[in-house]
Amino acid sequence: MERDERELLQTETEKNVLYIEDNPLSRELVARIVRKLPGVRLLTVTDAEKGLVLARETLPALILMDIQLPGMDGYEALSLLKQGKETAEIPVVAVSSYAMREDILRGRRAGFDAYVTKPIDVKAFSSLIGSYMPH
Repeated sequence: MERDERELLQTETEKNVLYIEDNPLSRELVARIVRKLPGVRLLTVTDAEKGLVLARETLPALILMDIQLPGMDGYEALSLLKQGKETAEIPVVAVSSYAMREDILRGRRAGFDAYVTKPIDVKAFSSLIGSYMPH
C-alpha cells in the first residue's frame, strides 16, 4: 500500500469526513470548523465524480456535499452513493445555498440525512458533524 493510501484510511481514533464542494471559500470555512473537532480528518474534492471515487476508496464516516456542483449535481451523486453496496449506509449531509423551504424538503425527500443551509451556523454545524461520528 502506498503512503498516500495509508493516509486516507480511517483509524480507530480518527474518522474521515468527505466534503464535496467546488467553492474554495466554503471548503476553507468547513476545514476551519473540522480542524477544531478531535478525531476528525477532512478530505475535500471539487466535483461529484471525484467524490464518488474517494467515497468508495475511503468509506468515510460522513459525507458533506454541495447540491450545485460542476458536472454531476449533488442529487445525482447522492443517488449513486445510495445505490453503491459499499457506500449506501454512509450518512450524507447536503450543504447548500439553496435555502428555501421547498429546497430543504426536496433534499430530505431525495435521501440526504440532513440539510445545512449557507451561510453555515458554525456551532450547529460542528454539533451536527459530531453527532455522526462513531464513539
